[in-house]
Amino acid sequence: MSRNGLTDLERSVGKLLIGRLSGADLDDDMADALESGIVSGITLFKENAQSVEQLLSLCASIYRHYEGIPLIAVDQEGGAVQRFDHILTAVPSPMSLAASPKFNAVREVVALSCRQLQLLGINCLLAPTLDIASNPHNPVIGTRSFGSNPETVIRFGSLVATTAARFGLMAVGKHFPGHGATDEDSHTALAVNRSDGRLLWARDLLPFRGCKDLLPAIMVGHIWLPGVDSEAIPATMSSNVITALLREYLQFDRLVMTDDLFMNAITAKWGVEEAAIRSVAAGAQQLLPLGSPAQVRAVHAALMAAVTSGRISEQQVADAAAAVERSRAELSPPCVLDRLEEAAAELKRLSSADRQLCLEVATSSICVLRGAAPVISEGKWLLLVPEHPRYCLPLPAALGQAVEKLGLVGKVELLIKRYPLDPTDDECATIAAEAGQNNCLFLTFRTLNNPGQSRLGAALAQSDKERVTVACDVPYDLIGLAAWDNCLATFDPSDLSMEALANVLTGSNQAQGICPVSLTAR
Repeated sequence: MSRNGLTDLERSVGKLLIGRLSGADLDDDMADALESGIVSGITLFKENAQSVEQLLSLCASIYRHYEGIPLIAVDQEGGAVQRFDHILTAVPSPMSLAASPKFNAVREVVALSCRQLQLLGINCLLAPTLDIASNPHNPVIGTRSFGSNPETVIRFGSLVATTAARFGLMAVGKHFPGHGATDEDSHTALAVNRSDGRLLWARDLLPFRGCKDLLPAIMVGHIWLPGVDSEAIPATMSSNVITALLREYLQFDRLVMTDDLFMNAITAKWGVEEAAIRSVAAGAQQLLPLGSPAQVRAVHAALMAAVTSGRISEQQVADAAAAVERSRAELSPPCVLDRLEEAAAELKRLSSADRQLCLEVATSSICVLRGAAPVISEGKWLLLVPEHPRYCLPLPAALGQAVEKLGLVGKVELLIKRYPLDPTDDECATIAAEAGQNNCLFLTFRTLNNPGQSRLGAALAQSDKERVTVACDVPYDLIGLAAWDNCLATFDPSDLSMEALANVLTGSNQAQGICPVSLTAR
């Protein structure tokens, strides 16, 4: 028996499991799960972070409640997927970083992000995203990818992996065997990568092959490969993918982690407990059942029962737990425990000083996809901005501030219209009529998934006034807006990118970005 009352086997099973928190504090139930060894770490989300001081205290508490080195993980990719942009420096998206010609500044941005995590006491970065952006209709990866060229993804994935290692973080390459080609979002359904063996090897697997020697861990996604498994099962539960493809074929010998098991690709058919058993049997070592403490305890109990019944062996559990221990031994010891005030002060200094660096990179990544970028220095301009449920896209405010700063008040008049994300034909006709004879700046968001935007673009293009469209997320919007002569892309829907775009549109900076994806429809 261990000193916490669990058997050695129970603690070994607990090393395989990472939980999550429901709020800003380490609640008693999860604290007990850490202390007893039911789980061996926590994945943090935005709801867990209220302030720098609170987050530092939370991470320190996680360390104090675990016997050993707990894994404290976070998805801090940049752009659309970053958990602490409300209290730390906002970082441009991976695609935005890849679009920037300023590689040295990009390197500094990646180092800034890793340094912030290190100061917080976080030791696991759930990045880089190594998915190839090969499907313009993909609903989940988008600007989380570095691009459609495997060599580009390898270059920037390697940068993230080596920088994370320099700051003592475990970088986790994801989502093996490749989520960029799928039509489905594994958060809502089982994703399917239909690439044949040749294409899988030459495209989807290439970034994992190129980065594997730099990665201490690879995350396997809830992705079905029909070319590998005849049964519709996710890679997270497939020995053909984990053991045969990743271990034996790619010769990856470090930690294998699952994606969150509480995603609908799993829960809709198998349930988390069954999925956890199948994942361990397939060769996964670090599982992410990111539910409540009670749900994580149920997963732990299910794994113990599976050992008792012989579905998984004690040796499989022992080997997985040993792999977890080896991966933790490589992490830097936490500095957060004895210097909370000092860490908080440095984090606030970084947040203030390095925002300009991130803005510089975001501005340099603004790209002209077609035609030219206008310089808004006079006249009436109608800003058409989609009503997105998650992203405010505050270009009107950023542009207004830039106009005032440049002394253009009175010369430039900005008219603002918010339109539905997927407008109807009648709404398109009404908006086009309202646009009248004004110059028009048309912000779009994933036109291929919101075809009403393409129809609106066609209606607006009839005017002889200046017309410019800006793809505020993936640049594939160009495919649905063939009638527009002038098209730009930000590769990021963040507030930071809207400020960067305002700098370009008012002539303070030039659009220098190089589009990192192929703009052809699949």
